[in-house]
Amino acid sequence: MNFSSYSDNNAKPLDLAGWHLALAAIIEVLDCDRLPKRLVAALTSLVPFELAAVLVYRGRSRPLNLYDNFELAHGKQGIAAYIENTYVLNPFYQASQKQLADGVYRMRDLAPDAFFESEHYRSYRALPKHSEEIGYLTDDWPEGLEEIDIAINLAPGIICELSIYRSHSARGFADDELMRLSKALPVIGALLRRYWVKFGAGNLQATPPDSRIDKSFATFGSSTLSERECDVVQLILRGHSSESIGLNLRISLGTVKTHRKNAYAKLGISSQSELLSLFLQSLPRD
Repeated sequence: MNFSSYSDNNAKPLDLAGWHLALAAIIEVLDCDRLPKRLVAALTSLVPFELAAVLVYRGRSRPLNLYDNFELAHGKQGIAAYIENTYVLNPFYQASQKQLADGVYRMRDLAPDAFFESEHYRSYRALPKHSEEIGYLTDDWPEGLEEIDIAINLAPGIICELSIYRSHSARGFADDELMRLSKALPVIGALLRRYWVKFGAGNLQATPPDSRIDKSFATFGSSTLSERECDVVQLILRGHSSESIGLNLRISLGTVKTHRKNAYAKLGISSQSELLSLFLQSLPRD
């Protein structure tokens, strides 16, 4: 890999010696469950960051947390809240449902539309935060972080999200830093796929064929709404704007608004926040 061409003035110079030492440390634990921790440590020699998490998404099941370095209890509670509920709203999760390719992504580039503009989502532990890249904050999640996501497909229908976070006050991630991570993508992918085969795939045995999310999406509002109103509501829940819904369903913007208005009336709600709250309340609990 050739990292010598990077010239972004905002990017920290590459610690190539540190990267080689970190790779050696990874090789020592190739068949150990410490591999994700060593991989995260290695990536800091390419791009400095403060926090990281490695999650696996399997269809619409709750994500598996393979590793995180959220050491404070407050952060741990944020991870738990995300896995419990708010992952269904996350742009990476939504993108993963559309066969997201291996790559390095800015979180703001994954968000389909402005989804959380002025609504309040306290009922499902997500708070509106205009300072956050995706417009909301999972309850107990550390604030003021910029996020970069590394997507690795582990197997058909199974995708890994290695997220790194740096505070906005520390400066944003430079384009050259993302390029460094992109150049390292084959190594990252090979390591995570090896780890998944050895330590992660067994978790699939406990996963039911149909997740609670699949069942809830399929049945939410079906006893009350028309088929087309259900289609519109599902796209709203997936983060699409009215314009995007119209394009997906091949109907006019006015028709989208009519279906949305009628659906809200039948469900006894008047806002997007109430719709999301109603949907999350409908999810079966473990």
